[in-house]
Amino acid sequence: MPVSRPRTMEDWLYVLPDCVSSESWTVATSQPKAQLLHRPCPWGGHLVKFDLKRIEIADAPENTANVIVRPEVRSAMSGMCALSGFQGSHTTIRSSEFVAPGEAIVESKTSSWLMHLCAVLFGEMAGKKLSHFFHDPQVPVVLHQKIRRNYPSEGDSALAIWEEGGEVQEGFILIRPESEKGTFNVMFVMRILEGKFAPWATFQFRLLMEGAHRSTQFFLNRPNIRELREIDEKFYVTLSIQSFKRGVPMVPCSSKPTVTIDAGERLGLKLWRRYKTERRGAAGSKGKFFLSEYLTILVNALGEDIETFDTLDGLEAVRYQCIVRRSDWERVRMRFFDDIYPLARAAYRRANGGTYAPSVYEEVETKFNLQEPKRIEEEESLDMPKLVVRNTFLDLEEEDTQDPADRPKRRTRSAKLFPVELSVAEFV
Repeated sequence: MPVSRPRTMEDWLYVLPDCVSSESWTVATSQPKAQLLHRPCPWGGHLVKFDLKRIEIADAPENTANVIVRPEVRSAMSGMCALSGFQGSHTTIRSSEFVAPGEAIVESKTSSWLMHLCAVLFGEMAGKKLSHFFHDPQVPVVLHQKIRRNYPSEGDSALAIWEEGGEVQEGFILIRPESEKGTFNVMFVMRILEGKFAPWATFQFRLLMEGAHRSTQFFLNRPNIRELREIDEKFYVTLSIQSFKRGVPMVPCSSKPTVTIDAGERLGLKLWRRYKTERRGAAGSKGKFFLSEYLTILVNALGEDIETFDTLDGLEAVRYQCIVRRSDWERVRMRFFDDIYPLARAAYRRANGGTYAPSVYEEVETKFNLQEPKRIEEEESLDMPKLVVRNTFLDLEEEDTQDPADRPKRRTRSAKLFPVELSVAEFV
């Protein structure tokens, strides 16, 4: 029976545990630096894998998991991404739709002799398109792209790709560092339509793999790629909050305050209550602290807008951290630290007594909730994976604000969550 189609690298590894190895694959052609492999696809059609070895990347990032540039960054810097001139190749990004940090839907057009050869060997030559991956270069194709870093192994850089709609096609790119610094193994797996793999085309396969190795080498060293990777690494900033041992932080309100801060009157922010999440839907979310929501409340209270995120590159950040586009944060940063956050700290001290108050830190290392690999059942629609927290890396301050019922049994400290009433919409 067919299984649900994969939409993440976790999906691929669950449906096909050997998809990045050579097991269960048939070799169509093998060369010292390139192999073409194929196998039936569990959910219909056929899978083809390009396995390219000893790809050299000049000035590769120190963190090899950052080799692939995020799709939304490539789209934002589309002028730097236009590619032409290598063996008649030409690629342009026309538009994109942002989904989350590390995930976007990108519309682009590509034309090259390599794409034409793939269309002949693997594509559907009839109908409106040659195929979904090897499309008519005059017609743009729209692909959903999702980054995953340090998976399946530390240092890996992966990108899951699929097309929305009817006869959905999907695949992934995985770039893995080899033992020699600056050299990488590049794998590209794609699903093609049933009966479109031609095992007789041995000579053409040799030409294809020679061209694929050269094209990949060029693409990963193309003009502006070093600058793009530098922009990508700084595109987001991770914020963290610490030191709220004596209850959750304070937020401004319009009535029934816990405390009043006279210094906030000039900004209309004199009244303050304790934060309480208004999130719905996520299991166990009610009553917990989320920095992404808390930061949004404070910035909205200043009459500013900011988009905050709980995920980065396919992983969920711990609740006391959030991710923000650097351009957005730089726009509101000064007002946040100069105007509203001193008031939030003063309100916390007023409510609790003493000198301690929460502190917000910038440019911190992102800490993630570790997740179990995705489980896809036969004939089951693809839902978000159930989150299993193995180790939240929470510091002492976060532990003290957690609901005792939610704590692992090995923790013995206790803390009190103060009852509050606040809606995020109050200041939107």
